[in-house]
Amino acid sequence: MLKKSVNRSGWCLLVLALSACTLFKQPAAPIEPGGSDTATGTATTADNPYGAAPYTPPANTAPAYTPAVAGTSTGYVGNYSPVDINAATHTVQRGDTVFNISKRYQITQDNLRSWNNILENEIKVGQVLRVKPAGYVAPAGSTTTATTVTAPVQTPNTTTTTSTNTTTTSTSKTGSTGGVRSVSGIEWQRPTSGNILQGYGSSSKGIDYGGNAGQPILAAASGKVVYAGNGLRGYGNLIIVQHNQTYLTAYGNNQNILVKEGQQVKRGQQIATMGNTDAKRTQLHFELRENGQPQDPNRFLPM
Repeated sequence: MLKKSVNRSGWCLLVLALSACTLFKQPAAPIEPGGSDTATGTATTADNPYGAAPYTPPANTAPAYTPAVAGTSTGYVGNYSPVDINAATHTVQRGDTVFNISKRYQITQDNLRSWNNILENEIKVGQVLRVKPAGYVAPAGSTTTATTVTAPVQTPNTTTTTSTNTTTTSTSKTGSTGGVRSVSGIEWQRPTSGNILQGYGSSSKGIDYGGNAGQPILAAASGKVVYAGNGLRGYGNLIIVQHNQTYLTAYGNNQNILVKEGQQVKRGQQIATMGNTDAKRTQLHFELRENGQPQDPNRFLPM
């Protein structure tokens, strides 16, 4: 009798437990609608159990890179005109940059910035920059350099003399290209014979003389060679002769250079041969500068 009561009580407890599980049963997770494999062509419920469409990155809308057309001009023209490398200061002109000023005066860009407190390579037209350190003394043969002040242009007194016999020494070869003209205390002569292909003007800072390849190029006046090389764009093989603290002459597009930097030359001495380096024709490009500014050579040379 007791055994039967125990069995009945056990069955009652089992039924109550099953009833409780039915009352507290957790509902099934909802199913989110997803894209059909016919719409996307790739998404299916088999490989995407969450039902959401797979992530598709947005299309790249950035504009395609278009390289600059070769030969197009930005409007900037660098200034590589000759300078007096013994000068203590330089007046900034259109086209000047820290790079080309340093290159022409044969100094470092860091020195130019340091001597002038230049930040971000910013310079302005008309600004006077130091191109030598404080306490600089000009080499022998020129006066001590001070801050350059541009003086008003004055018409120099000129006298014309007839050609004299040139002298020949064992170390130099001199020649004549016509008469001699004295201007501002310097005796000048033409740097070569031949016709003038292009005169001095707004588009030219000097005179272009025509001639034959190998034709002698002569020093227009006595002085010191302060530059001999081909580092200035457009001038080819270039020679610069400093005559005093005010005047210098430049001889460009030469075939061969016959002098060295630091060498003293006499008026009429051959310094180069005519050529066409960095030019479209055989010529001598001749410039005459006063305090660094281009001057019309016709004011000084016998024509």
